[in-house]
Amino acid sequence: MGTALRLSLCGLILAAPLAALAWCEAPRKLEQVAADDFRAGLARWRLEAEDTRAVVTAQDGVLDIATPAGLSLWWRPHLSGDYAIRFTALALPAPASAGPHAGRLSDLNMFWNALEADGSEPHPRSGRFAGYDTLPTYYVGFGANANTTTRLRHYTGSERRLLTGYADGSTAEPGEAPMTPQTRLHAGQPLTVEIVSRRPTAADPVHLRWRAGSNELFTRADANARLHGWFALRTTASRLQIRDFQILQCR
Repeated sequence: MGTALRLSLCGLILAAPLAALAWCEAPRKLEQVAADDFRAGLARWRLEAEDTRAVVTAQDGVLDIATPAGLSLWWRPHLSGDYAIRFTALALPAPASAGPHAGRLSDLNMFWNALEADGSEPHPRSGRFAGYDTLPTYYVGFGANANTTTRLRHYTGSERRLLTGYADGSTAEPGEAPMTPQTRLHAGQPLTVEIVSRRPTAADPVHLRWRAGSNELFTRADANARLHGWFALRTTASRLQIRDFQILQCR
């Protein structure tokens, strides 16, 4: 397995899109507190790969993930407070090593606010998807199952609870909406992803926002929200390229 990731950290105030500013009310401002331009090593990421043929490289500002099986890439720092994660993702055909899944577009996925049941950092796992079933976390699978589902789940530690989602007819669960062009991956088309985690207020009880491009696909206003923890990129039998990874805080 080849791995060469590069990272840089900065603390500059970021000029944010209006959509992001809506959840960060004045007088507070969005401030970039961490970033990875994929030019300075793997120090802040932890890799879990199910198959040793997985290849993760970072050069010229691009994190390139090509894997025949399950893979998770954990951002090492703990995240808390009112924060957002932003990055740009591009899906490409899965590598030849994926065997019967070679060539498919699938699985731009992520865990966030993940904590073990005792509140500690997620312990190392094999990269096999079922190994995360006991990890309390939020999870989005965008274009999963060969680009036929896009779902938001809450892992409670004892079950993978479907909160809401989109699916093609034969794979749809009760209450899910049909898949649309906005909920699918498109080969070679960059997509900006934003995850917002914030403390709910009386004026705005929404604590979770998940956006793909200009489309806010998921929001939640739960009484017992998960508001801190760890983040991971997650995929399987796929190829993804990630750019411009940022952590922002509303301060």
